[in-house]
Amino acid sequence: MKHQLAFAALLLACAAAARAQNTLADAMLDKSSSTSVKIQSVFEPAPASGYAPVRVLAVNGTNRDSRWSFDFESVSHHYGKEHRHDSRFTLDMPAGSSQSASFLVPLSVAYGNDALNYGGNHQWRGHVNGAGFATETFYEHENRVTAMPAVALSNTLADQSMAGLKKEIESKRGSSSRHYGHIETFGSQFDPADLPESWLGFSGFDFLLLTHTDWQKLKAPARRALLDWVRLGGRLHLYTTPGVAAASLGLPAGAKEGRTETGLGEISVFGWDGTKLAPLETVNRYWGEPARLKKLVERHSTASDWPLLGLLGERSFASWQVIAFLVIFGILVGPVNLFVLAPSGRRHRLFLTTPLLSLGASVIMVALILVQDGTGGTGRRFVHLHLEPGDATACVTQEQVCRTGVLLGAAFETAQPATIEPLALPDTQWVKLKSTHNTQAVQLTQNGRERRGNYFQSRTEQGHLLRAVVPTRARLELKAGTAPGAAPEVISALGFTVDWLCYKDDERQWWVLEQPLATGASAVLKKAEAVAAQKTLGDAAKPAEQTLRDKLTNHFIERTGWFYARASQAHGLTLDTLAAIRWQDDRILVSGPVARP
Repeated sequence: MKHQLAFAALLLACAAAARAQNTLADAMLDKSSSTSVKIQSVFEPAPASGYAPVRVLAVNGTNRDSRWSFDFESVSHHYGKEHRHDSRFTLDMPAGSSQSASFLVPLSVAYGNDALNYGGNHQWRGHVNGAGFATETFYEHENRVTAMPAVALSNTLADQSMAGLKKEIESKRGSSSRHYGHIETFGSQFDPADLPESWLGFSGFDFLLLTHTDWQKLKAPARRALLDWVRLGGRLHLYTTPGVAAASLGLPAGAKEGRTETGLGEISVFGWDGTKLAPLETVNRYWGEPARLKKLVERHSTASDWPLLGLLGERSFASWQVIAFLVIFGILVGPVNLFVLAPSGRRHRLFLTTPLLSLGASVIMVALILVQDGTGGTGRRFVHLHLEPGDATACVTQEQVCRTGVLLGAAFETAQPATIEPLALPDTQWVKLKSTHNTQAVQLTQNGRERRGNYFQSRTEQGHLLRAVVPTRARLELKAGTAPGAAPEVISALGFTVDWLCYKDDERQWWVLEQPLATGASAVLKKAEAVAAQKTLGDAAKPAEQTLRDKLTNHFIERTGWFYARASQAHGLTLDTLAAIRWQDDRILVSGPVARP
């Protein structure tokens, strides 16, 4: 109790300073041994989805080795519902040691009607447990920006610009911004030296803004993580002062002044005076831009925007069967039970017949559900694989939808670090997570690679958006020695068979595959008309949600030296979740630069 009171007093005394330093907790856990912990968030405030990178500095002043656990609860409130994402991390603490660690804490998303406008109310709750001190608890409240894209900008850009940017945001949002818990901020601030070394730490943002000096000072792992995030759809904006050329920044091949697309994302270079960002011009640059949060809470709730949902097919909820069952059960447990099974003079039989009828009805109901719905479930997946041969990685974006019967368990493990985000679906009798005010609250838990909660539920339709960066040597290579003007020959090292493939060479000529190509095999491509190749590419991308589909079809076709391929299987690159779901007829679209000899 003594330590808990001291901890609470310390938090109250340092609350204002803690906010300025992005500090979630800073406590002396045991004064006699100088055992302490400090927990800081890299971004302030945290984004409204994805992961929040958190840095921990722990000191074990005792003479005992121990293992500390850190439990985080990310909570979003909307329409009286509490959406939660819990997580646990551990840290080994040898006696008399100081340890630092970085945790990627999953964040809750506010689902429901108008969540994009009023879903910013967020709470951090946390518990630190370790040998030699009582459990310590920390609590932090913040309002996250949800009415515009999630933007993060470095302290260098924010120091003298944030006041003007906030004022411009307030002007655009008007008087309504002072209600419903809104905050007037342009975005989240960060110190580039603290940026995470995993793309997951950037996963909640749409835009990340750096100066060219910030970019050049980044450590190699953080720069690699940023590029992975870009290839998965992030947008990196670099601000340069006059006289600095984009070519001198060490950007990926092809990046130049202005906008350069990389994977599903883009890198853009803008000029600034080195002191202050122009408020009106800067806010207009981001105001109204597509936000990934909208994809989670709204975009997939319209079937016309997401053809994959249509491939799942429709199924009647058969509510008449439930009504008929209840009517029959009511007759049996009422008049039949009262006047036939336990008539006057034998009423004591009710103590036996009523529970037996109830038990029998329950068994029959379970049997009917098992016969009608079965166990496990069936689903459809659309997977986009962006291959980067130079980095030996595949950036995986996977959309999936499934309909379940009876699930005997809902926990699962992931083979690699990934974001797995539930999607709000159209309001039907099978759907529980909706974009309406009566949506079900999302309760999720992550402990290492294990996921629990209502990702998957019995007798429900649910959808998910998954993203991951998977190590792989998969690639498509151009065969050396092809004569100028001759049809190109490609060699597959993809690891799976593709049934269609097209390639756009440096002369903007389209070439296509005439028959399926297995891994390890080679094929000479055939010249094709651009319109026909683009139509087939559009058909391959058709199951995707509209914004992803537009990106795949409208922007990718402008790139030269790239290939696009269609497959039905890609073992090791598709992202598996609950084993009880039977995924049928996967639609896989592969793209990336062709490896040259």
